[in-house]
Amino acid sequence: MMMGLFNKNIKAGDHLITERLGYTHHGIYLGRNKVIHYSGLAAGLRAGPVEITDLSTFSQGKRTYVSHHSNRVFSHGQTIKRARSRLSEDKYNLLLNNCEHFINWCIYGKASSPQVTKMFTRGLSIGMMHVSLGGVGLAPIGLRAIAKRF
Repeated sequence: MMMGLFNKNIKAGDHLITERLGYTHHGIYLGRNKVIHYSGLAAGLRAGPVEITDLSTFSQGKRTYVSHHSNRVFSHGQTIKRARSRLSEDKYNLLLNNCEHFINWCIYGKASSPQVTKMFTRGLSIGMMHVSLGGVGLAPIGLRAIAKRF
């Protein structure tokens, strides 16, 4: 369940999500207006480390939500400790170690990124459609065109 950040129930250890153009960015609220996140590509094209920033810098003026995890493996306090244990790590990878992987590792102990999975699933679906169409309708046309050249 997601709610607007204006809700006063935000607490240390909560998972924050802020919207970006075409994706969402994730962090852990530390309290006192601070967020720890894998900065990655949050500030541009240069990949950045796990860092602590203020809430307004994290949000970049975009809508920000709290994502509640009723089945979390680690408590809010443990989540913060896990996040802090990776502070300054600089191994960002869009597909294998992004901000969402980091957050899920902090909360569940398993790095995962549903955004990346969704992107690959869509890409594979489109790719399979292309292969399917090519195999049935476009490939014979292409072969005839090549054969006419020789």
